[in-house]
Amino acid sequence: MKTLRWLGQALVASVVLLGGSGCGSSNSAEPGGDGGAATSGDSSQGAVDAAPIDMTPIPVSTFAATTWQYVPIQGSTCRDGSSTGIGVNVSPGSHQLMIYLEGGNACFNSTTCGTITPSSFGMSDFTSRLGGASGAQGIFDRTDTANAVADWNFVYVPYCTGDLHAGNNVNVMVPGVTMPQQFLGYINVERYLARIVPTFPGLTKVLLMGVSAGGFGAGLNYAQTAKAFGSVPVYELDDSGPPMEDPYLPSCLQGANATLWGFDKTILKECGADCPDSSNYGLDWSLHLAKTYPAVPFGVIDSVDDSVISEFYGFGANNCAPVTIPMPVSAATYLAGLLDARMKAAAYPNVGSFLFPGSDHTTLASATYDTRTANLPGDAGTELLTTWVSTLVNSGTVTNVGP
Repeated sequence: MKTLRWLGQALVASVVLLGGSGCGSSNSAEPGGDGGAATSGDSSQGAVDAAPIDMTPIPVSTFAATTWQYVPIQGSTCRDGSSTGIGVNVSPGSHQLMIYLEGGNACFNSTTCGTITPSSFGMSDFTSRLGGASGAQGIFDRTDTANAVADWNFVYVPYCTGDLHAGNNVNVMVPGVTMPQQFLGYINVERYLARIVPTFPGLTKVLLMGVSAGGFGAGLNYAQTAKAFGSVPVYELDDSGPPMEDPYLPSCLQGANATLWGFDKTILKECGADCPDSSNYGLDWSLHLAKTYPAVPFGVIDSVDDSVISEFYGFGANNCAPVTIPMPVSAATYLAGLLDARMKAAAYPNVGSFLFPGSDHTTLASATYDTRTANLPGDAGTELLTTWVSTLVNSGTVTNVGP
């Protein structure tokens, strides 16, 4: 069922490293109920800081070069309450760092919190996902001369919170799901950054990026990441997590998920007056970042009819009327949403998008990274995605390519 795969589950056959975001361990959420849009149930308020934030550098000098190592992070929490960690892959001598946020399901109703949605991520999950040849495709391929970050340090942030890496709400009862959910993606990233920053002193550049739910998450966590690194420039790249506004991303869906995941304590608090409507903040948040960080390139990559995200946005149809399998928004509507976002961002030259034909979902961590193209303006032909990404990474500039 495609619905159960949205925001990254469709990557099972093609994505690098984690192949998607299914988890091998048990899931505390159970399917059932009406599958309608999320509304928050009983939940506590505020961050969970029971464990002190550990700011100890990770001892990467003990790692084998360019080899993945799992690092448990104290206090990090998946949505089933289990602890988690990050993957680290060190390139000796490099002073540049890529932080990659994994994609996967979001959890906001009985359908999307179903049994194949990730709810935990431990050592066994890390070993199965980051081992073997699949751990070196696309943006992670260190042998690819077209890969602008091939010789960088890598950090892999797993996705097991179901909140686009941006939540701060605990013990949440999702309609149709029997067990309380811990939506602490934003707090997890805070804890990861506390270890990552002192681990890599002397950095000259950071690229914060992700695919699908991780693409959304890269944007939603940009401000706290930039603050954590201080004077080190942090660039942002979002693959298949396109910011849109109502009616393309319906306000009922935005508002319900903001309440469910506790966005009032994360991005909406950070955005302030630039996000006046807590039910229509998706594009406002992105424009807030562009305005606040004018020297930073923000790039979005997506197909013009993304088969996974268009279905996710379909949950907002008919004022979020309950439905188990939503009707995807039409190709015309989805493209209109992408172009609306591009038009609204036209005032900010540090924002650009690479929009390519078709309905594929995610590219950066797949074998198609080297071959993906989009149309240049006018009759100038096409541009490779690897070229577009290299321009963003190397020069700090970004353009609009396609459709």
